[in-house]
Amino acid sequence: MRKTQHPERMYSGGLCFTFMLLLHIYCLFFPQHSLASEIDKVITISTQEWPPYQNESSFAQTGFAITALKCVMKRMKQKYRVIFIPWGRAQNGVAQGKYDGFFSASQNNIRDSYAVHSKTFIEQEWNFYLLKESSIPHTKQAIKQQAQFGSRKYANTTHWLLQHDYNVIHETTRVDELIKLLLAGKIDGIMENKLLFRDAINRAHMPISDFVVVPNIDKPLGVYFGKIFLKAYPDFLTQFNQHTDVCRFTTDD
Repeated sequence: MRKTQHPERMYSGGLCFTFMLLLHIYCLFFPQHSLASEIDKVITISTQEWPPYQNESSFAQTGFAITALKCVMKRMKQKYRVIFIPWGRAQNGVAQGKYDGFFSASQNNIRDSYAVHSKTFIEQEWNFYLLKESSIPHTKQAIKQQAQFGSRKYANTTHWLLQHDYNVIHETTRVDELIKLLLAGKIDGIMENKLLFRDAINRAHMPISDFVVVPNIDKPLGVYFGKIFLKAYPDFLTQFNQHTDVCRFTTDD
């Protein structure tokens, strides 16, 4: 005798199959939602003393980059901590997984080997600076051919100068020291961040009119997050980048 199939069992089995099929399709096309990693830690971001972008004094952290980063993290509701250390250690610490990211930083291929750059959201302009009485013509071609440069250790400006075959004969840790070398005639030029250079000459009570300024390139800044960190939290950078535009720092001057 043939068994009778119950309609309610057929209906239930059909719903189960349909649900599993839809779940499979959802996970296939929206993996970032189904596999998202929750950030259950305080993110550590290393940096250097670099006014007017980053500065730490009396347990207060200030600067254009500090404010921009705070804006992004606040919108993400993400806990984080900024750690001030020498710039070389800040970068190496991320490469080794000691810190989760470093900032504010512009892109270069060495950093790309161990970290991933966020969308840029902090303005930076690189200019050439010569003394006003310099005999070198005020063109980028002449500056490259004739000028001997000083530059900062571990800085992307130094990496860029060497990569493009400029003659770098001195490396120091601070822009203030480079300006002293320039005034002493030990170097002919500096290529530096516009705001950083301006801040340094203000501390030295020198007017910008004492220098020849030749614009070079725009090199905006972002945050480098370590590949070790991003392996554990693969969705973080996408979420971070969603908030950079509204938190962007620019200057009209």
